[in-house]
Amino acid sequence: MDAAQAAQGHMGEDLGTDLLVGLPETDGQVEGGEGHAKPTRAGPLARQMWNSARRGNRSEEVWARFSKRVMRTSTLINAGDVALMFFAFARIKYKDIKALDALSPFILRHIEDFSTTELVLLLNAHKKLEYERLDSVRHVRARFHVCASRHELAAAQRESGAPWAPLWPMDFYIYQHKFWRLVDKACHTLLWTMNPLELSNLVSALARIDRREPLTLRRIARMCRRCASRNLFSQETLATSMNAFAKLDFNHPKLAKVFEDAAVVKLDCALSLGPDYRKSSLRDMDVFDVQALVLVLHTLACLVGTSDEILEKLLTLVAWSSNEVGNYQRRLLKLTMIVLRGQHRDLWRRLKPEVKEAFYLFQKVPVAVTTNESRWMVEVRYTLKKMNIQCELSSVVDDQVLDVLLPTSKAVVYAVGPYGFYADSSRRTAYSKLHERLLEMEGYKCMVVPYYEWAELKTEEDKMVYLWSLGRRAAARNRGQPDAAAAPADLAEEFQSDLQSDLSEMSA
Repeated sequence: MDAAQAAQGHMGEDLGTDLLVGLPETDGQVEGGEGHAKPTRAGPLARQMWNSARRGNRSEEVWARFSKRVMRTSTLINAGDVALMFFAFARIKYKDIKALDALSPFILRHIEDFSTTELVLLLNAHKKLEYERLDSVRHVRARFHVCASRHELAAAQRESGAPWAPLWPMDFYIYQHKFWRLVDKACHTLLWTMNPLELSNLVSALARIDRREPLTLRRIARMCRRCASRNLFSQETLATSMNAFAKLDFNHPKLAKVFEDAAVVKLDCALSLGPDYRKSSLRDMDVFDVQALVLVLHTLACLVGTSDEILEKLLTLVAWSSNEVGNYQRRLLKLTMIVLRGQHRDLWRRLKPEVKEAFYLFQKVPVAVTTNESRWMVEVRYTLKKMNIQCELSSVVDDQVLDVLLPTSKAVVYAVGPYGFYADSSRRTAYSKLHERLLEMEGYKCMVVPYYEWAELKTEEDKMVYLWSLGRRAAARNRGQPDAAAAPADLAEEFQSDLQSDLSEMSA
């Protein structure tokens, strides 16, 4: 569970209680935004459902009766009832399609009456229940977009007491430009009042949708640097913040140094407890859990760069917790091992045998993760087959990412789609560039096909000519390489030079 999900779990009960009595919002027009709707007190049925959900009552019979009552009385419910009923169903994860279908039309009917918090809860309930009612979700997102004025962003934070409540929709991939412009403006006013958890949620939201706004990031970085220097970040918020900044390609030396120092404090604390530290009670010990350890290791080794000493501490702690490592964590560890073998050979040779054995098992055990082939990849592979070029669809370096492998020439065609670029730019994301570097570290010639160049090619002949020219350029670069022995050193230098972002200096 990451920091944002943990925050949602802690605040859910308070928000449900608030909805029983109605959140105190200002009605009428506000300066610079839309009018607020008056929240209405939830009715008796919705209150009963929420009280049962809060107590953890998971009786099938009880919730089946609730569903029947919802379908019988749905015409009499108001906006507060709809939000709280969805929230109660989501809390228990009781998915009755008939009851949800009966409630959904009233989302559209009362769409103007929902408060900002109720809109967030509706989005969260749809996600937890995996209820794919696209018309409802689309209207709720649009309404949330309308309500996202600076006044409401501040009001929602004050009223709910939550860690910057309007940023919960980062779980729902809201990409509207106007919404995020308003968030950027609100940051300039609210940023100085945020605590470390709120700062972590904010930068994680930006990283989730790959929104790289330099001015906003610099201001968030200053606040994060102050909090990290005072050791105010908890283990989960520190890990997610470090990864979010790295994912956004913001690796300023000052920020990286305070983050690294804060991480070392927690690493040393865990190492002092010995190999069995995960088996003891850690209630009063703020040390990295397994997910945070893997995230920090992947961030420092693959995206930011750090010393061999810190990497050795991270590797040791991960090896001690090897029994708790899951599939997606093992996937990140496999990527990290490619970098360690290529860039930190001396460190890898001096690791303890038990650490090497643990990572050997990480590499050999199959990883059960979902893989999808993008539309761009399908088109590129189809064109290659029409050119009579032998190609295979394979997870070459990343178990979750499919590449088009050309086995006869040990080359990979890497089709980079829109999500391989930062929002509203042609700048490659840090993860996209990392994938290309990993392919090169493994000895493959990587031919990158950006989606915007491919989309401009209208005919099959144009696409074939483009791919032929791409192959010739890759072959020319390969011939221009001095020799095989010098290639790793050149690649290491290029890898280290790519770790620093181009954002301007961060003031003190």
